[in-house]
Formats: sequence, structure tokens, C-alpha cells
Amino acid sequence: MFDQFDDFAEDLLMEKSDRIIVIVCASKIDDLLFAILDSYLLPKISGKKDDLLEGDQPLATFSSKIKATYRLGIIDKSYYNLLEQLRAIRNKSAHNVTFDILKSPFKDHLSNIRNELLGRKSFELTKSRYFSNLTFTSTRELQCILLTLCVILQAVQQKIVKTTINDETIKISKS
Repeated sequence: MFDQFDDFAEDLLMEKSDRIIVIVCASKIDDLLFAILDSYLLPKISGKKDDLLEGDQPLATFSSKIKATYRLGIIDKSYYNLLEQLRAIRNKSAHNVTFDILKSPFKDHLSNIRNELLGRKSFELTKSRYFSNLTFTSTRELQCILLTLCVILQAVQQKIVKTTINDETIKISKS
């Protein structure tokens, strides 16, 4: 698990385009949110397409996955807000012709994320693990901030406990 994540981090560190860094990190987080929800929820009905998490289903979008993990109590409000800020950056970077992370509104969203992460242990650990021998440019800071969001969610994924059937409510539904 960590080897795959380290491979992802190394690939990300090779990237120089801020737009691509944002889109790749948002995609990684989207994949992690999918894995978390897929692990947390009861399994899909065998032989059928996932009627919640895939395609154009209710929990298939980045936005709905963020909201669902918060509403299920998997992530807290502050991390939810961080992911919403990232989603805003990702949407604008993917759908606008011009993109400059150092100009508003991108700069404002990134500043909000940075301010929330700076005091966190996860940010310092990410910085020391992946950026200790690197010059900290604005692109490196972007990588570090977004990689920290990925690290946090990766750790959450590893702690997910599968939902079990509630025997009492099932019994009622059968009566």
C-alpha cells in the first residue's frame, strides 16, 4: 500500500505543471474516496453494476463522494472543507482555458488549504518525507499541500471498518 503511494508521490514530484498537479491529486483523492466508500458500504448486489458509486449514479461524482464521507462521519468538517476547496480549484483548472495558481480565485482557495494544513502533523511529515532535499518553490509547495491531503485520506482508508448488517432493523424490515 505504501509502496504504491510512494510511487504516486514520486510521479507527482516529477510533474512541473500546476494544472496537472491539481488534476492528478484531485483524481487520486477521488479514487481514495471511492475506495473508502466501497469498503465502508455493504457490497453491491452480485453480478450487477454498482448502483451507487459508478457511472452516473448518486455517489459517482467527486462532490457527492466528499459529501458522503463527511455525512457518514468518516472525515471531519475541517477536512471536508479542505476537499471542497480542492474541488473548486480542480473544477476551475479543468474547465478554464487559463490557469494560474498564483492568481485569484485559485490563490485564495490554495491559501485557505495551506492555512489549515500548516499546523498539522501530517503536513510536516509529508514535507520531511518527500521534500526534505528539495528547494521549496511555489510548485513544490502546491505539491506538498495536495500530497498532504492525499496522505491524510490514505490513512483514513486504512482505518475503514466495513459496515455490518443491522440485525434489528433487518428483522423489522422482514416483519
